[in-house]
Amino acid sequence: MNAGTTLYRRVFLKLVLGASLWPLHGARADDLDSDSCSVTQAAPEGPFYVRNARETAYINYRNLPGRLMRVEGEVLGGPLGDLPLPEARVEIWHADGDGRYHPAGDGDVSEYSLDAVNLRGVGYTDAMGRYTFHSIVPGTYGGRRRHIHWKFSAPGYRTLTTQSYWREDQGGAQALTDVVDRNPDRCRWLDFSIDRKGIQVGVFNVVLKPLQ
Repeated sequence: MNAGTTLYRRVFLKLVLGASLWPLHGARADDLDSDSCSVTQAAPEGPFYVRNARETAYINYRNLPGRLMRVEGEVLGGPLGDLPLPEARVEIWHADGDGRYHPAGDGDVSEYSLDAVNLRGVGYTDAMGRYTFHSIVPGTYGGRRRHIHWKFSAPGYRTLTTQSYWREDQGGAQALTDVVDRNPDRCRWLDFSIDRKGIQVGVFNVVLKPLQ
């Protein structure tokens, strides 16, 4: 792929990623109350991380059935955790509605056939540090609470691997017994609402830790 094609893809992705964020339905780090989270807490990567997934905001590219979902937010940094980070790399992956991963393995995406990969993707934040992904709501499996996997990276900051959860599930049995991530900080429990199109919409704002 030549440099011109790469630049075009990056600009296109930034436009798509920012398109659904007007307005952004979430509080900035500096707008939260005094006991809000600062640097976002890490969580295990798990066994299904695949490197170099497709760069796209629409990660259900195999059109699996399920409830439509959009997750959006901001990637922030700086001394106070309120500085938007443009061009931050955001990776997302999660199970399908039946709790299965595509593929059910790890490694590099080049090790799998095209029809084996779905519900995972890569995006970049826009000039205001914003991102968004479109997908379907994941199911549960193996005693785990319903969750989404994330990896955030930006120059000058520590790469963050983490997981987010549904606040509506917070009081359920699986939420209490999930031993993979026992005590998630409250900022990783997301409130999902239903928009006018019937899509579940959640906001996940993250704060990265500087290298120094």
